[in-house]
Amino acid sequence: MVIEIDFKKGEGLVPVIIQDAATHEVLMLGYMNREAWEKTVETGRASFWSRSRQKIWVKGETSGNYQEVKEIRLDCDGDTLLLKVDQIGGAACHTGFRSCFHQRYEKGEWKIFEKKIFDPKEVYGR
Repeated sequence: MVIEIDFKKGEGLVPVIIQDAATHEVLMLGYMNREAWEKTVETGRASFWSRSRQKIWVKGETSGNYQEVKEIRLDCDGDTLLLKVDQIGGAACHTGFRSCFHQRYEKGEWKIFEKKIFDPKEVYGR
């Protein structure tokens, strides 16, 4: 049975896992409302709902690190999306790393295991 995205759960938002289409590396987690979903489908670039800014944003519109969507999957409950993307510009994380998951828990502490690709202060001015 085919199901549709259930935007009724989670106050109109669904979590979206972003994965590199070639390497299968998990790059980030974002959220979409119906408008972000429609923009993503229309443009072929990942768009999200910013919970902090309360607005739609296209990944890469400021940094140039766009995500070109290659495949979209929906989980069995209809409440989580998986986007397989080509990460244009190399970095998915707004802190300058390739992946938002650039820290690993080892022997009781968190360690950064990636190198930064860009300096967020130069890109975002903060």
